[in-house]
Amino acid sequence: MLYPSRDLHGPAQSRAVRDLFQSLFVAELIHPSPKLWLFFAWISDVEIIDNSAREFAALEPDWPAAPIRLSQVLRALLARGVELRLVIRADGHNDYFIARLQTLKARYGDQIKWTVEKSFHAKGLLGADYFLSGSMNLTLNGISINGEHLVLRTDPAAVAEQSIELESRWESQMT
Repeated sequence: MLYPSRDLHGPAQSRAVRDLFQSLFVAELIHPSPKLWLFFAWISDVEIIDNSAREFAALEPDWPAAPIRLSQVLRALLARGVELRLVIRADGHNDYFIARLQTLKARYGDQIKWTVEKSFHAKGLLGADYFLSGSMNLTLNGISINGEHLVLRTDPAAVAEQSIELESRWESQMT
């Protein structure tokens, strides 16, 4: 059986990159992965879902008719019981987002864990049935401006391999 994969290149395909992130996170809201891994050297509270026409009101009725930020999506996933795991680089750029994570941790406890690593440089998103990786950081520049490359893989063997790698490498370091 063939499993589709997709390559995206920024900035020429920055709209497709935004659409892909929106699609992945909407799919997570509809059918959540038990555990979702986000690992980005640099991460910001970027706009992830365009709810300006309230087309996602059925998923989150309290969301405004506006772009929805990553922290809002993570909060909705936590409310659905998803375990979130994040690996982030130790860098001042990430401090604001880490503060947002601390607010979520105060409410959801160990359902959300992360580690901050000095020399971390990988980038990706791993759900139950997909693995997105590449050179892109989850920042405005990463999504819209920089020349980046992303690969979306849905092959169950590739997804399982990455899951094992993340669990064995990072889970014991999470706080």
